Amino acid sequence: MLNLVSLLVTAALVSLQCYEANALIERPKIISNNNLESNEIPVPRRKTIPKYVKISQPPPQTVKHEPGAPLVLQCEVAGKPAPVVNWLKNGLPITDFEEDSNEIFSSHPISVARMMSKLVIPSPSNGDVYTCVGTAGVYEKTASTTVLTDEASEDILSILELPTPPLITAYFKDILQVQGSSTTLPCRSYSTSNSKVYWLDNNENVVYGNQKLKVLPSGDLHINNLNFDDMGVYTCTVKNMYGSDSATTFLYPHLP
Repeated sequence: MLNLVSLLVTAALVSLQCYEANALIERPKIISNNNLESNEIPVPRRKTIPKYVKISQPPPQTVKHEPGAPLVLQCEVAGKPAPVVNWLKNGLPITDFEEDSNEIFSSHPISVARMMSKLVIPSPSNGDVYTCVGTAGVYEKTASTTVLTDEASEDILSILELPTPPLITAYFKDILQVQGSSTTLPCRSYSTSNSKVYWLDNNENVVYGNQKLKVLPSGDLHINNLNFDDMGVYTCTVKNMYGSDSATTFLYPHLP
């Protein structure tokens, strides 16, 4: 009987040793498999806006000009990169600005903006077709309008160009641009007499003698090395002896 108990105890010890040995053999396999299959949580990628251009507020398909005042067409364009707006008259480009003051505002490749453009036509003719051309990088959209006039009245009043307050004809409504880059906020205007341009920064201070902010001869505002503190509303004002016009741009400098 004693020998039988001894045999049973010996068998149990041998079984336990075999179980522990098998466990030691299997454990490296588990560790090895864990090394092969990483449990690291992937870092989510920042969502990016694809490049595009869109005419968000086109001019009307037809417009009736009332004699005695210039005709003003407007066109709002959104896009990435920040769009540029040009106008055509009967298919031919219209030159709005003098060459010596035409600093073309360059667009950062990942900037996103909405631009408002207004075209002032002092003496339109019946049947003229004006086309708004919005361009963002390689993308382009167009929208056209046909002018209808009373030619008899136009002939009498076209010789009278009455002085008027200035009108801001090109500006960004809002723009998103990456921190660390530089940006130019356009402020182009139409005036029948000499005019002056000044800007208020995002703290409502007049921009003057500032190394970071510079008003260009064209009236545009150039801002160097954007950071988060530059976020806010910038105001352009144009004045002549008959009045003034203002436009605001919201600037949002975002992380790369």
